Amino acid sequence: MGICRLCLKDKKLIKAHIIPDFMYKGMKDEKNVFHSIKGISDEIKPIPLQTGEFDKGILCEDCDNRILGGKYERYAKSLIFSDKLNLETYPTYKAENGKDFSILNDINYDKMKLFLLSVLWRASITNRPFFKEIDLGYKHECRIKKILFENIIPDELEYPILATSFSQTKHPLQQIIAQPKRIKFANNINGYSFSMRGLNFIFLVNSINHSLPKSMTESILNKNNEMTIFYHKNKQDFNILNSILK
Repeated sequence: MGICRLCLKDKKLIKAHIIPDFMYKGMKDEKNVFHSIKGISDEIKPIPLQTGEFDKGILCEDCDNRILGGKYERYAKSLIFSDKLNLETYPTYKAENGKDFSILNDINYDKMKLFLLSVLWRASITNRPFFKEIDLGYKHECRIKKILFENIIPDELEYPILATSFSQTKHPLQQIIAQPKRIKFANNINGYSFSMRGLNFIFLVNSINHSLPKSMTESILNKNNEMTIFYHKNKQDFNILNSILK
């Protein structure tokens, strides 16, 4: 028994994955084990793992399965992290700085935003060492908890989310879930980077009134159900928002 971090009730807590289990599909090697890496770098040294990261002390079964799983993860599993999404089928454009990008125009903003925020929130409340750099602080943890539990659809500029992809390179990050990292941008913009199966999601965590560069606001997941994906073209392209901010 323990206090569930989502419903705040004293209930039996379960083995809850921080990054949903379905996102590890197809990532085991011939020995049936996962591989983990620490951070994003040009030289990757895998660390064998028997299972994905989970925490037995944060969520009850109802919140984990019915709310986070049933409301948010089901959609992501059926779209972004399934064979239905093939970035090669979307037109590729070139930005002014020469970076390639695609615009996914059939994303359900409400469901995708809350799913991604659920991953960010779980990474912040867990004590698992793999997520040690993810610390939203009490105010933001409480706000995102309220968003998830009450199914509130936040504004585009409340915890804006950007995305990049390694799908156009042979880099091994296509097949690896990397350790999430805290990143700091100009103008004191705080961010958290999650690299998962070739996609990299960047969460910007600031006041909703904090001024963001136009290049960011034009590229975030938006209520027109669009998500812009910038492509990393080579192994050295590891500055997470290089393709947008340069």
